[in-house]
Amino acid sequence: MSSDINSQFQVYKEDPRIPCQYGVKCYQKNPQHHSKYKHPPKKEKVKQKTIITGIKRKKFVQSEKKARLETPQRKLQKVHESSERTVHKLSPSTERSSDNTNSDEDNNENYSVIPETLDKDITQIVTNSNCSPKSVENILISHIDVQKIIKDLFLVEMPTDFFQFYEFCKNVSKDNPLLALKSVGLKLVGPYDVLNGNLKNSETEDDKEKYLTHWRYYYDPPEFQTIIKCNDKEGLHFGYWRDDVIEKPTFVAKNQANVNCIFEPVAENIFGTIDIYLQSKVKSANPFEKTAVMRLHSHLKNFAKQHNISLEKNTMDMRSREKRVVARTFHRIGIVVPYDKKTQLGYRDLAATDNDLQKLLKQIEEAGNPDERKIPISKLDEIVRLATIAADECDFGTCLELGHDLFANGSNHVQTRALQMLSIAYTHLQRLQLLKILKAHLKNRKKGCELSII
Repeated sequence: MSSDINSQFQVYKEDPRIPCQYGVKCYQKNPQHHSKYKHPPKKEKVKQKTIITGIKRKKFVQSEKKARLETPQRKLQKVHESSERTVHKLSPSTERSSDNTNSDEDNNENYSVIPETLDKDITQIVTNSNCSPKSVENILISHIDVQKIIKDLFLVEMPTDFFQFYEFCKNVSKDNPLLALKSVGLKLVGPYDVLNGNLKNSETEDDKEKYLTHWRYYYDPPEFQTIIKCNDKEGLHFGYWRDDVIEKPTFVAKNQANVNCIFEPVAENIFGTIDIYLQSKVKSANPFEKTAVMRLHSHLKNFAKQHNISLEKNTMDMRSREKRVVARTFHRIGIVVPYDKKTQLGYRDLAATDNDLQKLLKQIEEAGNPDERKIPISKLDEIVRLATIAADECDFGTCLELGHDLFANGSNHVQTRALQMLSIAYTHLQRLQLLKILKAHLKNRKKGCELSII
């Protein structure tokens, strides 16, 4: 019997389908579920048929009914909800809580606490060590801790494609997933160091500030979080863009930190982003490199197809966000704030055009001494004063726009005013996590591409 079970586990291990996160306790009867997900073999038990009658039968039926109610899905849902309460102490959100109650059929499109792609690790542990179902539950809970650690270190949660891409990189390079794409000049950074075991929970407030600057490039605003670095010549890097940390990222954007402050939306998820990158890489690669790049690109597309991951570039969510942009800002991504078109409440134009503000900031930067800088600084202070008045009248987007512009300018002479404007905006818009990220970054804002704190 033992050898038979081992052979069944071997077949299960080699099965290319996605492991079901409920394992041996899965209650699903849907054929579509069983065609998409694989399940570990169950140990057979010899059951004796007994005839139960009278009061004993009544108690038996009641116990059976109770057992059906306590399905693995409900148990795990309780674990999710308990974890969510812990994770969201900083900024509770009813939207996220409801998202996490979705079935495993929807995990590819929703913001999940335990992504399916981490379950292969769990399956591997079960296969190698013959873990009991109770042990599997403990391993599942440990992966909830991954999200909690990321939340603690970076004040944000990661979407499903973040974990799926790490699983893809593990398929490419099991020993070193972070360098799986080294052949095409890419490296996984930032919160990926948590998945790789390089970063753990912070213990002090100083540690927390330090972690918030981990792989944060000079022009990265708080809304942007680097996850992949490219070359050090232009400082090309990719990251998630969130207008608010309580929302899932709208898209993955890119910036060349050694060139300018401009950010560009690429695709809705990492797979779409790297798909575009590899398409470009194939065109510029020499004959010796082209074969390897094409092989990697094919592997990426096959993985995405197998896991129903979209490679779409300009999605409906991205277009919807673009319609809600109230001001373009110097970094070109623009800002999104609550805005009532009828009352025109939430945003008003700055007291200077983009061109006038850029000329003014250039005068401040190029001034030879403090005396020469006084006149342009006084003009800037007037724009700051009018933006503050706008915020007092509930047009918070004005301070947000000016703060982003001053931050994107990057000059030390206007850094304090950038913090002043963004503090007002983030506080009124209840985006306090972004304010914490900003303060940590401004304390240790540096140029270059060596930005790891490890």
